[in-house]
Amino acid sequence: MTYAKQPIDDYHQQDYLKCFTEKAIYIALLKKGLEYERDFLFHKEIEDVPFNKSNKHKVDLVLTTRHDGDKLYVEIKGQMTYLEVNKLRFLLDRPEHFYILQLTEIDWIRPFNKDKEKEFEKSKKDFEKQINELVKFVKKEKTGIELSEISRKRLERYIKYRSGDLKRWKGSQ
Repeated sequence: MTYAKQPIDDYHQQDYLKCFTEKAIYIALLKKGLEYERDFLFHKEIEDVPFNKSNKHKVDLVLTTRHDGDKLYVEIKGQMTYLEVNKLRFLLDRPEHFYILQLTEIDWIRPFNKDKEKEFEKSKKDFEKQINELVKFVKKEKTGIELSEISRKRLERYIKYRSGDLKRWKGSQ
């Protein structure tokens, strides 16, 4: 199997990236023309965040607009727990702009579907759509307020769906 030289080199050289998902996002942003450090950084620490012992939180990804240096704090989410939901709601209410990069929307919103190929294609489209939203922020085509609102709605849909799960589970007893 052969790989394109640039992405695989970038993938192996970025030791500060801890997981495969972050490396995939890094490569996707590079392919869209963004530059590491000028346009985005990983693992920036912010303070005054409950739910952590030290009241500090490392944001997964921070994007900066090229025009005025505005910041967008990105939380990369796969598996969700109630603690994560609470933390995300708190972050979305802060004055900074937060965005949830939701990588498993299929798992979040719908029951298991046996047709994995269609699900995989949907996941790829969701990922690409969200990466494009992040690029639009850097290029100042979308604002941090708009992307925070998209994330707020996404999280509210998830909460509403999971609340329905609790009612369904209780009803099945």
